[in-house]
Amino acid sequence: MSGIELFDRPIAFQRAFVDLGVGITGALMLSQCIYWHGRTSNKDGWFYKSQSDWEAETGMTRREQETARKRLEKAGFLEEIRKGVPAKLYFRVNVDALETALKALSSRMAESANQECTDGATSMAESAIQECTNPPDCEGGNRQSITEITSETTSETTAGKTSGPDRPDNHLGQDQPEQPTDQNQPSRPDAAIENGRFWGTQEDLDLAVWMWDGLVDQLGEDKPREPKFSRWANTIRLMREQDGREHRHIRILWDWAIRHEKFWASHVQSPEKLRDKWPQVAMQRRSERRKAPQQAGIDRAAELRRIHEQRSNSQQGVTYEHQ
Repeated sequence: MSGIELFDRPIAFQRAFVDLGVGITGALMLSQCIYWHGRTSNKDGWFYKSQSDWEAETGMTRREQETARKRLEKAGFLEEIRKGVPAKLYFRVNVDALETALKALSSRMAESANQECTDGATSMAESAIQECTNPPDCEGGNRQSITEITSETTSETTAGKTSGPDRPDNHLGQDQPEQPTDQNQPSRPDAAIENGRFWGTQEDLDLAVWMWDGLVDQLGEDKPREPKFSRWANTIRLMREQDGREHRHIRILWDWAIRHEKFWASHVQSPEKLRDKWPQVAMQRRSERRKAPQQAGIDRAAELRRIHEQRSNSQQGVTYEHQ
């Protein structure tokens, strides 16, 4: 394979979107939104994209992304919402508004073409319009109309649901599924946070945030980097569903482990580690809890003996300082 063939996997770009008044960057982002609109598992059409995701897929800088988003929101083609803890930005295409705008644009172009045909040509550039034919493209074919592009976009979105990573506008490629995707994921009505195959309920997420807060309080400035809460919530969910743990038991054992300065505080700093070491942590906690009353009894007996000895020596005329 030659070097130039590596670039034969472009993302889909709908030229007609530029004429909607959103600019080239807006048209590029809207084209990619249409692509993900047909692949999200969310029944309401929401999908998550980070700033780095947009840059990796489109090449747009942060400022270009913000400009594109503002134009698309102002035009009514793109909706945004923040949800989850920490809050993440989700997007949704306003399909009705986009289809209405495309139909209006198609009508304006048709009226303009008819008017130009009626008025006649006044220059060589207008002679092609006078014949009422679609201007040819660089390879001799006819340029697509807005109606054709709209139909093609709809058919591509439908077909794309089964095209998988071989689709030309999938930037990851066939052999490099670097990130979990929403493709073919089941519907999750109970999900409060999700990222591809990682997800959890609101209770899972609340517990994940509580666990992180406890770790931060315990370690202070030595705390690790803030985790991906979708992964933490997902592990907690798996502990419930696959291991039969309850939230209250996870909470108790986590709190004990991160405060166990002798050993476990440095070895258990994530739900994944807690799940992996659960039998050992639970066994040591049980053992130390059993020893605690026995040790307390020994200490109490020693204290009583010391008091008794002090009283006996005092009766013999020996004076002790208070300790």
